[in-house]
Amino acid sequence: MRAVGERRLGPSARGVSLVALGLGVGALTSVGQTYLDRPWAALTNSAGAWLVAPFVAGALMPSRRGAATIGLITCSFELVGYYATAHARGFSAGGSILVFWAICALIGGPLYGLAGQLWRHGPRVMRGLGGTALPAVFLAEGLWVYHHQLHYEITAVLWGVIAAALLVLSWRPVHLRWFPLTLGACLFAEVVLSAAYSQSF
Repeated sequence: MRAVGERRLGPSARGVSLVALGLGVGALTSVGQTYLDRPWAALTNSAGAWLVAPFVAGALMPSRRGAATIGLITCSFELVGYYATAHARGFSAGGSILVFWAICALIGGPLYGLAGQLWRHGPRVMRGLGGTALPAVFLAEGLWVYHHQLHYEITAVLWGVIAAALLVLSWRPVHLRWFPLTLGACLFAEVVLSAAYSQSF
């Protein structure tokens, strides 16, 4: 029985809230690119940072299909918020780079929505798969992009600290056995993403 006065968001209100989350993250990313310096500026140009919102959105959904769908929607509205804000601020945006990030949203949004759902609502044996997805993407991005490619060592260390903090927040001893798998998958994705980006731009 729910406590008197307790209210839960209906599907419509939840959908509006998550669309607003995506728009807000996108808008803040555009503004942050102007005002943040390294290493914090990496938050405004990071695949890992943008996957937090669909993960959170997916964690709020009871079904896997709903989580994948809302993950895609949240990631898509991050793009809308970013490019709308950039345009309003007088920065040119769009073209092939928009197509590139739209494809990333199409893949990453559903996957991280599903990861959030598995972490919170999945079978006990599968929760570690979802729970280690965010720490893995931050560590993989820190190692491959910021350490290996860009040699931004302070940013790489920061991403490692974020990954460790996320592991602690989602801590279950059984989760750690999933971490080598999710880290390997994320490292592979970072290599492919970097290669595609360098070939296209």
